Amino acid sequence: MIWSNDFFSIFLDPSMTYSCAVFKVEDESLEVAQQRKVNLLIKKAKVERNHHVLEIGSGWGSLAMEVVKQTGCKYTGITLSEEQLKYAQMKVKEAGLEDRITFLLCDYRQIPSRCKYDRIISCEMIEGVGHEFMDDFFGCCESLLAPDGLFVLQFISIPEERYEEYRRSSDFIKEYIFPGGCLPSLARITSAMSTASRLCIEQVENIGYHYYPTLIRWRDNFMANKDAILALGFDDKFIRVWEYYFIYCAAGFKSRTLGTYQIVFSRPGNDKLAYADNPYASLPAA
Repeated sequence: MIWSNDFFSIFLDPSMTYSCAVFKVEDESLEVAQQRKVNLLIKKAKVERNHHVLEIGSGWGSLAMEVVKQTGCKYTGITLSEEQLKYAQMKVKEAGLEDRITFLLCDYRQIPSRCKYDRIISCEMIEGVGHEFMDDFFGCCESLLAPDGLFVLQFISIPEERYEEYRRSSDFIKEYIFPGGCLPSLARITSAMSTASRLCIEQVENIGYHYYPTLIRWRDNFMANKDAILALGFDDKFIRVWEYYFIYCAAGFKSRTLGTYQIVFSRPGNDKLAYADNPYASLPAA
């Protein structure tokens, strides 16, 4: 059974953002926290009006629309989901942003390399790339990024000490929720970066502790709407599996067994990185 847009709308916030939010206070709404995460990505990417931004894994289009609304830049997003593509295109049309935002149904390896992007953003997509293709992913980013460009990556991570065993074995998430998925370790990310690109790391931040409240809110929304889930054709077993998924993952982040990193990549010699013309200013942080 296909997990439709209607299904995800049951537990996600109104922006349909399916990634870690950033909270300031315990009782903050999911919608506000997701907006803060989006703002943080925009600040870290230093997006300007004259930029062309590429998003690898554009989901339902919420990040694309917010970036363009805030900066006026040109934006291209790619997805492998026809459901997401149709939804995102509908939202862009409703917002009157069709002249600034383009969504493509394609794999990251199919993006024409003749176009260079000033910024690349990828938020919790690389988990679907797989261990074997991590080098390919960074090689594509290298070929697509402008010489003085920035690449901002957000991803869920597993500790290096568990990575080799984890990637060779199955678990509940791989079996029932994300078949074929593979959470990279931070070392696997940096290894692929150095092997397949000239990219270097400008900033690393672990926002994983914010995933616990994100997942708890998804779980609460999900369980509060069981009748709507059943009406979509799912059964009680499916509901129990997904409730377990939310709680299982929340426990991983609560115990700091899992992390969620935001990394800003650039290239050596990029002299356009000073924030607010202050070379001593730090990059934005959660």
